Amino acid sequence: MTPIEKNELINLLPHKGRMFLLDRAVDVDCDKYSITTQVDVTESSMFYDEALGGIPSYVTFEYMAQSISALSGIDNRRRGLPPKVGVILSVSEFKSFIPVLKAGTTVTVLDCQQDIVDRVFSFNCTAYIGETLVASGKLTVMEVDDLRELGI
Repeated sequence: MTPIEKNELINLLPHKGRMFLLDRAVDVDCDKYSITTQVDVTESSMFYDEALGGIPSYVTFEYMAQSISALSGIDNRRRGLPPKVGVILSVSEFKSFIPVLKAGTTVTVLDCQQDIVDRVFSFNCTAYIGETLVASGKLTVMEVDDLRELGI
């Protein structure tokens, strides 16, 4: 697959400006409902902490969530549908194995759908720098057409 770069991905997610954190999608499988994305850690990254020389590794949770949103946007575009809004229902078993994502590294996120019930999706998510596992967790999300459906 040809990577989908940031300038195209940003049109598929509700996140905009500095809050849009993904740099590219490098693998997408709409049949298995999985995605691999990458984030380049730089000093201009939104969550960069100069004192740490990088980004706190718990931020990988947001990379995982945005990757799920990217997968949904890519799949909906493929089916001729507009992007949907995703709501995080739960995060479980999140573990961070290093304290900091150092500047100059690239974080690779792999999200794989494990279950679906109606509009609720569960994903196993992992994040790596090279071959090193830096974080993992399970995210459960729900897709809605409009947040007003939830009374928001």
